[in-house]
Amino acid sequence: MENKFVYSIVTPGTRAYRDYLALRHKVFCEELKRVPSINRFFSDVPLESDAYDAHSVHVLCRSLETGVAAGCSRLILPNVKGLSITSRYPTHQILNSSNQSGEIGRLAIAKELRRNRGELSSAGLHQTPAQRPHSASVADKQDGPLVAMGLYNEIFKLANKYGLTHCYAAMEPSLARLLIRIGFPFQVAGPLNTAVQPPRQPYLIGVHVVKSILANRDTCLSHFRPSFFQDAVLTC
Repeated sequence: MENKFVYSIVTPGTRAYRDYLALRHKVFCEELKRVPSINRFFSDVPLESDAYDAHSVHVLCRSLETGVAAGCSRLILPNVKGLSITSRYPTHQILNSSNQSGEIGRLAIAKELRRNRGELSSAGLHQTPAQRPHSASVADKQDGPLVAMGLYNEIFKLANKYGLTHCYAAMEPSLARLLIRIGFPFQVAGPLNTAVQPPRQPYLIGVHVVKSILANRDTCLSHFRPSFFQDAVLTC
């Protein structure tokens, strides 16, 4: 499979980090209107950030050909402030005090790669022909799922690197079912939150399980098929 994208860890104070925050603002504040803008700018470019960024590792995906930001995500590490998900969702008491848990979040795909711009999703992955813009090719749309899975791949590797035992993620049940189908055994960690649109639910996955999954040729990105995402909507 042709490698079209490069993934890198970005750190505060760098241009890459500003590009990362700018993509978050464009997707979550402007397009989805899920996160309120905090009126933070750099050279007139609006940025999206919150208190959990200081306790996170941040991943940015760029196009190898153009250098344009294609997607991003973050991994919140254990910290005294806690995780964002536990402040927004009731969660079951699944883990004991010896567990080190992080959180996958702010996963966003550039609008040009998303198949459905009309749904409230950071990476809509299904679009009818009538909705599909003429400026984006079918090939571009097929890259969206690959970028999303690449981001998950990078985040899970970071979770293992930082010694986490589990990762939380808030997502739509349809996405959780899809990830389970392709080999990532997320389990329900709390009730569905219908106060947000689309409704999302907290999920949990063991990092040691993911480590073995990533080592399995059957689930590596070179064998990943975008058709798995035909009717899925990715939100995280």
